[in-house]
Amino acid sequence: MAKQESAWKQMIHFYRHDYEEQHAPMLYGDVWLKTKSHQRLLLGLSTQGQQNLGLVSQISLPTNGEHLMAGDTLATLTDDHGVHTLPTPFSGTVQKTNIDLQATPQLIVSNKQTDNWLVQLKAD
Repeated sequence: MAKQESAWKQMIHFYRHDYEEQHAPMLYGDVWLKTKSHQRLLLGLSTQGQQNLGLVSQISLPTNGEHLMAGDTLATLTDDHGVHTLPTPFSGTVQKTNIDLQATPQLIVSNKQTDNWLVQLKAD
């Protein structure tokens, strides 16, 4: 006979699943987006975007303080297949860029999705 979980464990599992669903990043093509606060957004390369890449040799990101319009180039990735551009889904000003990924661009293929953030944007 299978052992039943206690009511407390069932409640914890329910709320953990609910929390993970509410805080999961939104996907826009190969870009994921997570809300940090009311107007601050964190944008990165999705797992699907990782699978489409070969060995990445260079990542070009916008500079801090640069204003991007929706549809502008968020990042340019150069791999052994060619050059790939990622558009930004929202307008805003770049507050921070991931300099670690720019220094070692080949990590973008092997990192987990949360470590593949590219820029922090302050939305308009």
